[in-house]
Amino acid sequence: MMKMIVDFWIRPSFSNYDWVNIVFYCTILCLGAFLGSFVSVFVISGAVYGSLHLVTGRLNWALPAPVKLVYLSFCGFFVADLIAAAFHPSWIAFGEVVENLPFLGFAAIYSITFVDRERLLSAVEITAAAASFVAAAVTPFVGLLVVADENLQYYRPELAAGNPNVLALLGGILLVLNIGAVVRRWNSGYWIHLAAAACAFYLVSATGTRGLWPILFAVPLLGLCFLPIKKHILWGLPIVALLLLGLFALVATYSDSIKHRIETAGIDIHSIYSGELTSSIGQRVQIYKAGLELFVEKPLLGYGPGNERQEIGRKTFDAGGVAVSFSHSHNAFLNAALRAGIVGVVALAGVLVVPLVIGLRAKKDDVGRAGFFTLCGILLVYSCSGIVGLLLGNDIHDAVYIAAVCYALYLVFGRAEAAIPG
Repeated sequence: MMKMIVDFWIRPSFSNYDWVNIVFYCTILCLGAFLGSFVSVFVISGAVYGSLHLVTGRLNWALPAPVKLVYLSFCGFFVADLIAAAFHPSWIAFGEVVENLPFLGFAAIYSITFVDRERLLSAVEITAAAASFVAAAVTPFVGLLVVADENLQYYRPELAAGNPNVLALLGGILLVLNIGAVVRRWNSGYWIHLAAAACAFYLVSATGTRGLWPILFAVPLLGLCFLPIKKHILWGLPIVALLLLGLFALVATYSDSIKHRIETAGIDIHSIYSGELTSSIGQRVQIYKAGLELFVEKPLLGYGPGNERQEIGRKTFDAGGVAVSFSHSHNAFLNAALRAGIVGVVALAGVLVVPLVIGLRAKKDDVGRAGFFTLCGILLVYSCSGIVGLLLGNDIHDAVYIAAVCYALYLVFGRAEAAIPG
């Protein structure tokens, strides 16, 4: 028994790793709301494990030529911060660079994926539906317990994600996976995944993360673009639009937290026009103004990873007498510009644009088209998150992005080569 375990993990032939791949991708893509930062541990472990077997020669490099470009873009993202940290050395900058190391494990994770593409797609879709139902059922129950225990008037659910914004992103991933299943299924599974998509819709709405609310409409509209028959678009568009608008109205009517977030946004915007910038949105305006001024001062390599927070605090204090500083700049590209200058902006754009371009140009079968839809949806969710919040730079965000891009591209391209028997 012990020899079997040792052979499976230490001297693997990779001939029976299907279930490992399925568990890996289902866990990372679908269960983050319940497992929290464990998903990042899972991704790092997979990257280290795959890298070790690549080095020893037991695992063969399996990236198709186009996917190698994605890997290079991930490496470029890491190198951009590394260069900026070298020019602005500090322990904070060094720590930020170390946190980006998982991006270098993309090739190992892709190479250690062997499962049949259609089987993997089906497993992830089923898990996404189950996770959406459970999350939608658990969220209001947890909210009632927290409100009663802590005497809160409003509660933004976060579950195991530790942050409502992170939970909203994870809910957006579930929405993408379920809408993708709706697009390609025209049987009883269609209605199951449509209901699951509604649950994911509720989960994103309930977090009160206003920056991600646009995906609630953009992802279903993206799904309509992938429908195989044009008449389905004509029939489906009004139905989906009414369904989503009705669901959003229902959630907004019966959720005090969502109503509070909408009302607060209106008050904040009115305050900004009145010259008052102490509100949540007003503070972001201060950050954007200070960030742009800082970028102009050091456009090439920025201020070094992690140092942007201190610089924004200093700049806003000089401007208004009160330091305004968050863990990030509330805009992904501004944050990248302050961390690593133009080099950082180009690197961040690369990890978004390169996967999209190679996926668009690839020849795709039915599974490949499902993978490309997933890729487009993932990029849409992350881009929307990065407009007024965090895109990358959180352990859960990073882990899910690495695994999601790997999963989607694997559905499109598959493996380039088989493993070398151990």
